[in-house]
Amino acid sequence: MNASPLACLVLGAATSLVTTALARAAAVRTGLVARPNPIVPQHTAPVAYLGGLGLAGGVAYALAILHDAGAVPELLASPEAGGVMAGSLAFLALGLADDVRPFTPGPKLALQAVAAAVAVGLGWAAPLTGHPALDAAASALWVLVLVNATNFTDVCDGLVGGLGAVTALAFGLLGLAGGPLPFVIAGACLGFLVFNAPPARIYLGDAGSHLLGFLLAVGTLDVATRGVVAAWPAAALLAGVPLFELVFITGVRVGKGLPWWRGSPDHFSLRAQAAGLGRWRTNALAWTAAATLAGVAWSLLHLPAWGGAVVLAWVALAAGAIARWLLRHDPRSVARHAAAGGAR
Repeated sequence: MNASPLACLVLGAATSLVTTALARAAAVRTGLVARPNPIVPQHTAPVAYLGGLGLAGGVAYALAILHDAGAVPELLASPEAGGVMAGSLAFLALGLADDVRPFTPGPKLALQAVAAAVAVGLGWAAPLTGHPALDAAASALWVLVLVNATNFTDVCDGLVGGLGAVTALAFGLLGLAGGPLPFVIAGACLGFLVFNAPPARIYLGDAGSHLLGFLLAVGTLDVATRGVVAAWPAAALLAGVPLFELVFITGVRVGKGLPWWRGSPDHFSLRAQAAGLGRWRTNALAWTAAATLAGVAWSLLHLPAWGGAVVLAWVALAAGAIARWLLRHDPRSVARHAAAGGAR
């Protein structure tokens, strides 16, 4: 028996509502909360962690129900399932440990590499080149890129949860990867957003951003193996918003003489808020961009090479224009101006 996409979506949302509520209650009870962060202007009060655990619990709960009903998603029945599940658990555990006691950048990157190696070593690696060692290395590297890109993006209430829902829906609706499983993940993200939308009552934390980053890598690498020239560009576009954040914030920090991993309020979402958009409008624009890029990714898989090149050129021009606009709005400059106005 196969569950319909709508049933998977609704089931994922329902289970995630339950598990996220339980995770929030546990975080509040144990005092596992995020303290106010001067880098993030809207973070002015403690907010519960363990959102990643709630999200993962919702997905696992929904998959268990589907399994008992005989509706096993394709990914769970595939030879790579062990590696995907092991990688998901490894990144979830790593992120949860970082939420409890933050790592410094060097050890954190090393542990991320170990988690990626666990996934690859247990059978998950995209057949990109036909050479197992190269495939394993390329898959692990892509995982590291997207896990950190997603982690960097997660600085605005609801932003990454919504991006996870949009991207997972795109995988499902466009038939790009994972059969019905993306609908479960999308539903779980939507259920999580009930608690995470502005103003957030629970955060994804590194547990959630690491898990979603890994799953994004799994889905996009499935697209990258389509065997057409546009496969890799299409895969990159499906992760377009986190990749834009990674490139943008790295460029800004390096331009300022800062290490790329050093925290600073140069995230695109914080700069958009400094421009006056607010959290909801910033999220809506980012989610719309993700949906648009998903549509462009699908078109690349069906366009002739010259048409794909034209589309990619327009995407690059749009990304450049957005970056230039963001560079005009420094959150620290806005904060200083506001403070000066208040003093007068």
